[in-house]
Amino acid sequence: MYLKCVEIDGFKSFADKIKLDFNMGITSIVGPNGSGKSNILDAILWVLGEQSYKNIRAKESSDVIFSGGKKKKPRNTAIVSLYIDNEDKTLEIDDEVIKVTRKINKKSENEYYINDQRCRLKDINELFLDTGVGKSAYSVIGQGKVEKIISASNKEIKSIIEEAAGIKKIKLRKDEALKKLSKVELETDKINLIVNELEENKEKIGKQAEKAIKYQKLDEEIKTLKKSIYLREYQINQKIADDLTKQKIADDLILKELEKKFIEKEAVLEEINKKRNLLSDQINTMTDKNIDLKKDVDKLVNDKVLYGERIKGFNREICSKKENLENLKSKLGDQINELDRLNSKKDVVLEELKNLEGDNLKYEKQIGEFEILQRDLEIEIGVQKEHVMDSEVGRLKLIAEIENSEKRTKSSANKIRGLDEEAIEYTKKIEKLTTELNLLETRQKNIQIEIKKIDDTIEDAEKQIDILSQKMNTVYDERKEVAYNLSRQSAKLENLKKLEANNEGFFKGVKAVLNANIDGVDGAFISLIDIPEHLETAIESAVSGSLQDIVVKDSGVAKKCISYLKQSKVGRASFLAFDSIKINNSKKTISQDGVLGYASDLVGYDSIYNKPVEFVLGNLLVVESTDVALKISKDNLHRGNIVTLGGELISGRGRITGGQHIKSASSIIFERKKEIKKLDNIVSGLNKNHSELDDSYNIYSKKMDGYEKKLENIDDLRVAKEDAYREILRNHTDLTDSHKKEIKKLKIIEMEKVEETNYINEYNKQLENATTQKFDIEAFLKKSKDRLADNNKQLISFKKEIELINKSYSNIKINYLNKKEQVKQLEREIQRNKEFLKEFQNENKKTKFEIEKLNLDIVKLDDRLNHIQNQFHNENIRYEKEFFEIKEKKKLQEKLEILEKKEILTIKNIEKDLIIGENKIKILIEKLEKTINWVTQIKEKLAVLVDIKEISLESTIVEAKKILYRLEARLKNLGIVNLLAIEEFTELSKKYEFITAQRDDLIISKKALLKLVEDIEKIIETKFFTAYKEIDKNFEYMCKEVLNNSIGRLQLVNNENILESGIDLMVKFNNKKSQSITLLSGGEKSMVAIAFIMALFMYKPSPFTFFDEIEAALDETNIKKLISKLKEFTDRSQFILITHNKETMRRSDTLYGVTMNKELGESKIISVSV
Repeated sequence: MYLKCVEIDGFKSFADKIKLDFNMGITSIVGPNGSGKSNILDAILWVLGEQSYKNIRAKESSDVIFSGGKKKKPRNTAIVSLYIDNEDKTLEIDDEVIKVTRKINKKSENEYYINDQRCRLKDINELFLDTGVGKSAYSVIGQGKVEKIISASNKEIKSIIEEAAGIKKIKLRKDEALKKLSKVELETDKINLIVNELEENKEKIGKQAEKAIKYQKLDEEIKTLKKSIYLREYQINQKIADDLTKQKIADDLILKELEKKFIEKEAVLEEINKKRNLLSDQINTMTDKNIDLKKDVDKLVNDKVLYGERIKGFNREICSKKENLENLKSKLGDQINELDRLNSKKDVVLEELKNLEGDNLKYEKQIGEFEILQRDLEIEIGVQKEHVMDSEVGRLKLIAEIENSEKRTKSSANKIRGLDEEAIEYTKKIEKLTTELNLLETRQKNIQIEIKKIDDTIEDAEKQIDILSQKMNTVYDERKEVAYNLSRQSAKLENLKKLEANNEGFFKGVKAVLNANIDGVDGAFISLIDIPEHLETAIESAVSGSLQDIVVKDSGVAKKCISYLKQSKVGRASFLAFDSIKINNSKKTISQDGVLGYASDLVGYDSIYNKPVEFVLGNLLVVESTDVALKISKDNLHRGNIVTLGGELISGRGRITGGQHIKSASSIIFERKKEIKKLDNIVSGLNKNHSELDDSYNIYSKKMDGYEKKLENIDDLRVAKEDAYREILRNHTDLTDSHKKEIKKLKIIEMEKVEETNYINEYNKQLENATTQKFDIEAFLKKSKDRLADNNKQLISFKKEIELINKSYSNIKINYLNKKEQVKQLEREIQRNKEFLKEFQNENKKTKFEIEKLNLDIVKLDDRLNHIQNQFHNENIRYEKEFFEIKEKKKLQEKLEILEKKEILTIKNIEKDLIIGENKIKILIEKLEKTINWVTQIKEKLAVLVDIKEISLESTIVEAKKILYRLEARLKNLGIVNLLAIEEFTELSKKYEFITAQRDDLIISKKALLKLVEDIEKIIETKFFTAYKEIDKNFEYMCKEVLNNSIGRLQLVNNENILESGIDLMVKFNNKKSQSITLLSGGEKSMVAIAFIMALFMYKPSPFTFFDEIEAALDETNIKKLISKLKEFTDRSQFILITHNKETMRRSDTLYGVTMNKELGESKIISVSV
């Protein structure tokens, strides 16, 4: 695999599309500073996926798009493509050439392509994984990156070795496996929660399912009995329906006869109506046509007049045209006469012109001879002027050369003085740089101390975050548990409230009235009072029949409700109407131990319901025990009913009722109300607990945020300190380089002083030669000017002679020219008259044609007028005929109207008989419909019970219904039954088995993933350790080769944990004491970095490698060593170098030059032959 070429279009300074072809071996890219060389490397880094624009020397994404220059528009997009030869199938794509492209537009939208197919950045990163090629690989060494390798942390050094070891892809697999493992553990925790909840629900639903099965058996028995009753009722009502149907058929026959007669009469009436309507339509149509015909007749009269007028108009126009024709003939004769006159005049003038032509030729010949002499003399004067001018220019050049030599001599002297001053300044700078170097070393030590303090603070903050994290996890688990309980209890409460809202548990009739939302119904008595828990048994035993009484506004509402119950056939109900119930306002106070008071005083209720409460509970005395009740009854202290807390009841007449208390429908309602109250308290408590846990969590979260923010700030501070430390190191290097440069500049100044002294001597010689040449030219110039003056005098003489000749012949010339102009003018006038003559002739032809056309039109109009007169006669006759027909049809219409009235009277009499018959049948149908409705209802009930088995009813319907009522009472005693519990229990069991099976699968998956991670770590450790050992040996070898027998090795920071351990670079230079790598010189650092890179190459050479000015800090000897080493690897790798160094250029296989047009801000590529 190797890089075939790079295409750059609109990236940074490359405004137009450029293509760089790369061959195997070493390719160097050269050019002055700022020409855009490094932009080529930036482009390659960018297409390989670099996301930090700082690393490619840009502030933001738009900076990589060409921004324009003078007369050069900015680009909207930047595109970079790499063409890679993949013939050896290093990359896992079948194509032999792979194109990798990145594109960006002004909106900062990045697009990535592999072989022109859109892809993700991730796909490009994965493509180059473990190949040694990538944005952060050791194959791309940008400006300053050599030093970064040396100053990199031990973790970063290790990352470079991992890249060479080819374990990046394996580590990626490990990370994916760990992510999957995390998800599996999370899913396992979720499933465990679900399993615990299912186990709890399964036990509870099991009990409900058992009760539901009992309910289903009893319900089946009830339905079987109901079906038998319904079948018997169906047979009875079906016979009644059949009898009523026969009666209806007989009455229908009578009614049909009447209807038939009615239809016949209606048909007759309809036929009369049709005839009358047809006649009316015919009259209307004929009337409309007659009106239209009248309009046509009137139009013909108008057309007749119109055409007569048009014929007269055409005759008048013909007369006018004939007069015009006579005028044109007269003008045509005048124009011919004028043309003859002009031709005669032209002949006379031409004769006069011929006579003047001989004198004119004589004059022109004489003038021509003098003009030839004058022209020759002017040419000679011109040549003499050029000689004078050239001499003058030569003289001026020599004067300028003399002045220039004098100026350059003075300038060199001034420059020598300036160089002396610069030498003093450079000496001062060198002293200043030495002082600054000392200060930087002090600052470096101080920053190292500060970083140590920051690390201690970070460690303390991380401990606090761990503590808070544990507390937050505890609160989170508690809150999750409370939220789960709150959800369950809230759901229970909501279900109970729905049951209460739907009036479940009430008698069928009571429930129907309450759900009907009838105006004036306040509710069931039990819903309007609040009974303390300890009085529930007592009040239920005493007034159980009244607890479900419905409280209504008045007796009218009660009647309305009863009517609704009858219509709906849904049962019975009792009503407490405010205007019909009567209460006893006098209550006797009984002061005796064991007496709790009257029930109406012991329950809670709204004051507006005082009357119903007093009616039901006002005469009921509540006592503690039976003994107390009996004593009060025997002593006649209370005439009403007495009830004990245990539910024993003593009536006002002494009857005692007691025993085991059986739960009734009211008991269920009481229990539901208690459960709602209890759940309200539980939900309220859980809400409060949840809110408190939320507050605790938020407090811990805020503290955590505070510590994290503090940690973030400290991290930023540490990064800033590290940046400052690195900046100091860079500054130290820069200052050292500057120190060397200043000394070098001082030497250059001395050399320049010697050069300027030589210049002064040379310019003095030039000054002497120029002065001699100047005197010679000035002598020649004087002679030339004298000859020129003589020739000018002779030229003036020639001009005067020509002027005298011109004066003597001026009158002849003027007369000759006037005659020529007069001939031209006459020719123009003759031409104009010819055109006028042609126009008159055309106009004459046109007028004759128009007169002929008008005559033809008059003939056509005469024909049309005759046709209109004939048409008018015919249409007028037709109009009078149709008008007579309309009168006849109107007489027939009047006769039909009289006949229609007679038929309508007959139909009305039949209609009366029909109404009487229909009313009779209607009454019969109502009876039949009621019977059929009852039969239909029974059918519907039977349809519901279609799956229930049939049994013959041995007893009467009344006896069967009594048995049915007893069975229904037993069913009610079962209380609230969850019929869905059976199915729910089955589904819950299946779900429990399914979830536990899933949990087992997840546990197996977890074990498999843990094994996979363990295996991957072993592979990573093996591959890494192999690479580490090999690269360590290579580094040792390269240090001996490149660094003059220096000792180099790689050192694991933590031998016990190879996977997490960093790696340090250790180097000891020959004949030098051991010292930190950070204290090495720039050249030494570069050579160490190069030795390390070469060690990596020996283990795994990158297919293609980019170096940007890596030899900048090296001397010539080390540069030669570097290039020699690179040459050793050219059979395995391709090297592309950005350089300023001549030695590097000289030994390159291919050379490209980069130039910059400063005005346009555009870089260009020039291929340089090597």
